[in-house]
Amino acid sequence: MRLSFLATPLLRSAVLPLGAAGVIYGSWAGRIPEIQAQTGLSEGALGTALLGMALGLVVGASAAGTLTAKHGSHRVTLLGFALLGAIQAGPGLATGFATLAVAFVVIGLASGITDVAMNAWATDVEAEVGRPILGACHGVFSLGGMAGAGLAAGAAALGLGLAVHFAVTGVVVSGLVLAQGMGVQRQRTEAEAATRSPESAHGPRFTWPRGPVVGLAALAFCGMIVEGAMGDWSALLLREVHGASTSAAALGFGVFMGCMAAGRFAADTLTARFGDRRLVRSGTALGAAGLALCVTAPTLPLAVAGFAAVGLGFAGVVPSLFRAATRVPGLAGGVGIAAVTSVGYTGFMIGPPLLGYVAEATSLRASFGVLVVTALTMALATGWAFRRAAAREAEATPAV
Repeated sequence: MRLSFLATPLLRSAVLPLGAAGVIYGSWAGRIPEIQAQTGLSEGALGTALLGMALGLVVGASAAGTLTAKHGSHRVTLLGFALLGAIQAGPGLATGFATLAVAFVVIGLASGITDVAMNAWATDVEAEVGRPILGACHGVFSLGGMAGAGLAAGAAALGLGLAVHFAVTGVVVSGLVLAQGMGVQRQRTEAEAATRSPESAHGPRFTWPRGPVVGLAALAFCGMIVEGAMGDWSALLLREVHGASTSAAALGFGVFMGCMAAGRFAADTLTARFGDRRLVRSGTALGAAGLALCVTAPTLPLAVAGFAAVGLGFAGVVPSLFRAATRVPGLAGGVGIAAVTSVGYTGFMIGPPLLGYVAEATSLRASFGVLVVTALTMALATGWAFRRAAAREAEATPAV
């Protein structure tokens, strides 16, 4: 997609938050080893503390549907970034398990609210400008994550303290979002108040997806399992199954992430031409083929090519599911995204450990075979899930 998607303040207000969120995430994630050293935690204790962030994400995303329906997606996006900017120093100030776990839970809660709100806002902007932009927004998130990781490397090389690094990054990045967004918000307030229906302000309160969104949520759950597995298990698969060196093993995940970022920038054009349903079906089918190649490839380059196919295939899946969730009849857009996001985060949280258990009981190759079946199931179930989401309001069961 051309840089015209940044041409107006309205478009920038949709794209900038996801890029900023990527920078914030990449900044602290890149210094996790130093957080571990500062707190003196074992790998297991650190993993448990990080689980607090995942739990916070699920809870925050669940609450975000009501907030965005009542107050508007853009206003909640700005509130979310104000919170993120204020609490980013938390992990850098932690001195042990309890303080780190609390910091991660709080960041997870704020991130869950922000993630739902900024995606809901991006889909609102899509509707107003009349063309897809959500794929590009997620592509910018990937670029932001890469930039944040670079900032983390630079801060570590300069010996910058964790708390100072996190605080400065949070305040500056969140401040940019707020400064850019406040002008847009002033223009939007009256329009949002005039167009928000009673159902969106006082309608269904999300707790867990039911009725028309359950299929989309199930697809998100499966898709996040695949994405999480790529992060946690790809390097190990290349090393243990394909005999890659440590440096070459890291290449698989890098190729996956690079292709996913590139695919997200192309996803909007593909969506406009073929629609979300076809994009998800063809993308998950391509991802299944790539996963099968990762498992069966006779050479390392072919296995890495499989990771590229997975990244390209799954690049547009989450943006398309979010977009479809905002179009469910009779359901406020923020509530729909909250349902899909919460279940998706659950898959991201529990999927990789479950695959680890499968690998321990059988083999790592077999656990990736489970991912092949998961991706194929997504491709086969896409039609049903999208038809269910597009059901007539009178036939839909509200998510309450």
